[in-house]
Amino acid sequence: MFKSWGTRKVTLLTVIGNYFFICIFIKSYIGLPKFIEIVNAIFMFGICILGTYNLWRKSKAGTLTDYEKRGWRLIRTLDVLIIISVLLLLSFFLFIKYF
Repeated sequence: MFKSWGTRKVTLLTVIGNYFFICIFIKSYIGLPKFIEIVNAIFMFGICILGTYNLWRKSKAGTLTDYEKRGWRLIRTLDVLIIISVLLLLSFFLFIKYF
């Protein structure tokens, strides 16, 4: 990581991290309006989607490092668990009248 200091990627990650740190700091003392909390949630969701897309693209190209391969396996495992839990919850609510 030290080789990357000063690059745009590290600068962008620093700005994003500081933004969330300041939001948490302000929220704990003053409080944030509801729309900023919604924007933060959408922003975090977007970051997660972009990270997953980046890992997927690197996986297709075959350029994943060992560390990234572990993260990619973890993301796929969590996706499967989330889909299974949503399907179980959906089936529970659909068939609750029969119990």
